[in-house]
Amino acid sequence: MNTQLISYLDEYLQMQTPQFAVMITGKWGCGKTYFIKNIKDQWCSSNKNVSENSIDLKPIYVSLNGLSSISSIIRKVKTVLYPILYSKGATVAKTVILSALRIASKSFLDLDKDGAGEDMNNLLDAEGIIEVFKSNSDTLKGNRVMILDDVERCKIPLDELFGFINSIVEHSNSKIILICDEVKLAEVATKESLATQYKNFKEKLVGQTFALEVNYADVAGQFIDKLSYPIINNNRNLIIDLFIASSRENLRLIRHCLIDIKRIFEQLPENIKENPNYDQFVKNIVAYVVIASIETRFGNNGIDYYQSYTFNDEAKKVSLELEQRYNPILEKYHIYGSSYTIPFKFLLEYIRNGFLASPDYLVSECRMLKSRNLANWEKLWNSYRLSNAEFSELLLNEKKRFYNKELQYVFEVIHLSGILLSLEKRQLTKLNRKHIVRVAKKTIENIINRYNNDFSRIYPDSRGYEFQESNAEEMQEIVDFARDKYIAQLKMVERDYVISVWNELGTDITQKELLDKFKEVTPSRECSYDRKGIFHQVKPELIVKKIIAMSNDSRLEFRWFLMNRYYLEGCGIICNISGEMKEDKDSLERISSMLKSRAKRKRLIEKETIMMISAKIDEAINKM
Repeated sequence: MNTQLISYLDEYLQMQTPQFAVMITGKWGCGKTYFIKNIKDQWCSSNKNVSENSIDLKPIYVSLNGLSSISSIIRKVKTVLYPILYSKGATVAKTVILSALRIASKSFLDLDKDGAGEDMNNLLDAEGIIEVFKSNSDTLKGNRVMILDDVERCKIPLDELFGFINSIVEHSNSKIILICDEVKLAEVATKESLATQYKNFKEKLVGQTFALEVNYADVAGQFIDKLSYPIINNNRNLIIDLFIASSRENLRLIRHCLIDIKRIFEQLPENIKENPNYDQFVKNIVAYVVIASIETRFGNNGIDYYQSYTFNDEAKKVSLELEQRYNPILEKYHIYGSSYTIPFKFLLEYIRNGFLASPDYLVSECRMLKSRNLANWEKLWNSYRLSNAEFSELLLNEKKRFYNKELQYVFEVIHLSGILLSLEKRQLTKLNRKHIVRVAKKTIENIINRYNNDFSRIYPDSRGYEFQESNAEEMQEIVDFARDKYIAQLKMVERDYVISVWNELGTDITQKELLDKFKEVTPSRECSYDRKGIFHQVKPELIVKKIIAMSNDSRLEFRWFLMNRYYLEGCGIICNISGEMKEDKDSLERISSMLKSRAKRKRLIEKETIMMISAKIDEAINKM
């Protein structure tokens, strides 16, 4: 991979006066910088035999990203060049520089004199640097190479930048290597109405262009080796396969991804290592952190709907695309559904906000780390491992439980429905598919009516197993029905709790009291109320009434509550707010407007404290 490019660059380095530049192009994030820095390090270590009175001139690397003037490039070059020139002491450096510039003025001979260094510094302008590179002095050895990276991200007008590069190429003995995404560079040139000049510049000065070839698997493997973290090393093939499956050809994503994996395991309790299912748990977490990290950092908002039961038709489509992308890899490595370990939504929040909510609690509730015997439906789910006698007995028993509506968990109903539909399709039993749907929906309704507040029973998750026949029309109807019933019940219970908190709120409160109230875990056990909307479920008039009735001291406490809830300036935490908290935006806007109106009727401190709350609400709205 890239052997011809490497060979060519080695030849280019040996040319005396090439008077042309070499361009290496590739997409952002494909590893151009990583590649050229590795090559540069090899070049830097190649010339070892330099005398005590000579300077080994190393290749100079400068990123042009964000630079807005030629002088800023010069400053960066000098920052790299100075330590090289002075590596053997001031006397040798003086000799090289003054010789190159053909200056023998006494004012520059004593480098120990106050201000002499500054004078020498002033000599190294663009022309001075060119002269140093051009120098035939025996004191100056090594490779005279200047690597200009991120050319397309430079803010210098391209005609100025082209002129600067041209002067170095034409008037020095140095080699210039340009690193860029040429597609983006051409777009910049067109935008600046310099398309023709860019074409002429390239024809005149760029002797050879190479498109960097990237073996993403190899480079990802190098990143893994460099990080040297046991959990990552043990799951390197899984990580690489998921990265390749993502089709996100950006090596920065894999770097971030590896760091995310390392950080999350540093937050998990140590004692889980003693669990017999620890290795499987690790593999699961690694897989889903990789998916969450890559898609989130790539900017795919559809990742919010992955392995979710709360999505609409459009989101369903997005989720299906993600499943098609990643499920073959998950199946290859026998990865369970994320709900079986840490629910995917928590991993997303971890990627976005930098911390994992309640890691001890999440681990304690992790089904994979809890010892248990397989249920009959689980055995039947993997029917290929059963003997004929075992299969027949299990099928008879589970059909009886299903049709008699004896099942006590919604997930069990869904799974058994999928299994029966699959067996019917495989012609291993004769069943009426529409009747399966009717029985399933009725059983789900019965369970929800009977156990309406027991969300462990009514939650329609997969328990780490894929629903069989998931793409079948009948199965989709069952899953949608269970999902809708669950969401409706969940929202009702959550709304009742939130309303009760606001109704019971007194006139004397503390921020701790409010924070504690909303740290209560939601009925779904997926998160606490401090990660959900708590204002949109209540009439704004009630909130405003409560605030107006508070003492000034309590209003200050309410203000601190808002600061801590939304991570506003002054709370000491910089963090994003969750997506579900954004449901409050409209209600908060109405509350803020009503507070401003009510404040006009107040005086002095009362007016001020009300407006302080309104200001913090506005600040929170701006974060949404």
